[in-house]
Amino acid sequence: MRLNPSAFNRFLDGIGQSFLWRRSDACPCYNPNSGAANPRCPHCGGKGRMWHPPVPAKAGVASANVQREWARSGMWENGDLVLAIPGNSPMWGMGQYDRVTMLNATDQFSVTLTRGSPVESLRFTVVAVERVFWIDPQTQELVDGSAPAVSDDGTLAWPNGGPPVGVGYTITGTKHLDYYVYGQLPRNRNEHHGARLPKAAVLRKWDLLGRGNAAGY
Repeated sequence: MRLNPSAFNRFLDGIGQSFLWRRSDACPCYNPNSGAANPRCPHCGGKGRMWHPPVPAKAGVASANVQREWARSGMWENGDLVLAIPGNSPMWGMGQYDRVTMLNATDQFSVTLTRGSPVESLRFTVVAVERVFWIDPQTQELVDGSAPAVSDDGTLAWPNGGPPVGVGYTITGTKHLDYYVYGQLPRNRNEHHGARLPKAAVLRKWDLLGRGNAAGY
């Protein structure tokens, strides 16, 4: 029996969702004595990984049966997502800790940062910033400011001034759902007689990267 990669690709292209895929590299900021990443590293933000620019891709979200199969493995975490990746997708060659952004879904965020800090950036994919505010050091009143410009790598720029340097502030808005590649489910059909057949990969919530030595540090 010879399976048809083109038929799989057409099917997944038709039902698939849109993603951004970023290949991962280990960050060289690690401490050789502890093996841990620098928590104040401006490149990885203490996660121990760096990511290439995003590449648009499509993939299918696996069926409920596959999701339950992964849950029964004993390694399942709440929020895990299983993808079926077609052979013609750039993500077909993805590896562990690669970053995947789901463009068909959004969520709210509200985080605190410090203006001028070496790690003043947003470590997720921002859709829109809705509010920025801080406490005035003199009056202790809440001050609302204008939204910053957010670059693709999460760096913030303040064309209209923004909060004072050294002051903590809250930034609230909407973001896309971000994941990292936890691993590939074992399949003996990935390359059937050399054919690029769909792969199954487990995505884990981005916020969990780096917890419990997830990135190997």
